[in-house]
Amino acid sequence: MRRAMLKAALALALSAPMAVQAGTPLRMNDIQVVGSHNSFKAQIPAPILDALRARDPRLAEALDYYHLPLSAQLDAGVRQVEIDIFADPAGGRYAHPAGEALLPADARGQGPGFDPALMARPGFKVLHIPDVDYHAVCPTLVRCLGEIDAWSRAHPRHLPIMITINAADMADSRLATQPLPLDNPALLDQLDAEIRRALPGKRLITPDEVRGRAPTLAAAVHQQGWPLLAAARGRVFILFDVRQAVSDAYRVGHPSLRGRAMFGWYPDGQSESAIQIVQDPLVDGAKIKALVKAGVIVRTRTDANTVEARAHDLAKARAAQDSGAQAVSTDYYPGAPDPLGLHFVVTLPGGAMARCNPVRLARACTLAP
Repeated sequence: MRRAMLKAALALALSAPMAVQAGTPLRMNDIQVVGSHNSFKAQIPAPILDALRARDPRLAEALDYYHLPLSAQLDAGVRQVEIDIFADPAGGRYAHPAGEALLPADARGQGPGFDPALMARPGFKVLHIPDVDYHAVCPTLVRCLGEIDAWSRAHPRHLPIMITINAADMADSRLATQPLPLDNPALLDQLDAEIRRALPGKRLITPDEVRGRAPTLAAAVHQQGWPLLAAARGRVFILFDVRQAVSDAYRVGHPSLRGRAMFGWYPDGQSESAIQIVQDPLVDGAKIKALVKAGVIVRTRTDANTVEARAHDLAKARAAQDSGAQAVSTDYYPGAPDPLGLHFVVTLPGGAMARCNPVRLARACTLAP
């Protein structure tokens, strides 16, 4: 009887929302920051965008935004970035995009964000849509992570930077260049190796560090919590945002992501679940809030496809702020390029780019960026 009562009490304690009380040191999930979506995206050259607009006006409208270099975004206070990757182990797979044929001959391979020589080398490439939206502020994963690492070393007390690595690795008949599927253990090991080379030593907060001696990663975040914020400053952590088959392949032989460089996006309740992506805070605000209270880190969106920006609609941004999601992602942080002249800007309340988490904390506090 006593054992059954103890188990019931333990289950209740683990499922109860966590609230940070006065005097308790902040942990890295006790904050909320502004992030950027498709942070690598450079401007699509006008001839390519015009051709796309003639064929698919809706897609062209959705793609009509772009970003500052990553270091400039970090200077602006952005603390979550997103990088889209494509495997290219032999090199050259993305060196000759179809969109180049739409440019004047003297402009091919010369525009900002596309370097054919760099794309010819082996390694993971960074772009949005092959052949169409392939210009990037950092065209390889190594370049992107290297730029973040250099900025981080120059600002050693910054809030932890969350990097979301996304991979669209399924075939698409509309494209001339087809991506390689990533549910391949060898490619996933290569990806981890590139990350560790770019972010050496203690730069990277890993699943092993967060799990500690807990039986699973999920148990760690629900029971002992994430690392203290003071220990996470000046460092980065990575979420792998991919389809289920790739997520499953990433954890094969790595239960609770032992030895892996990245966290994964796994359903709540699975042993590897520690970070969640919930795209629409207007629809799922209550779900986000419950996850945040339970110790999970959540990334959500404030706008998408230029829709909210064109309408000057901040309802989703306000819902994202109120949800407590630790990363609030936008295409329109302060200083972001504004090709449409919309003057639409997303921040946290009072123009802040970071604050103490309104759902996690039972007290007001100040937070250095």
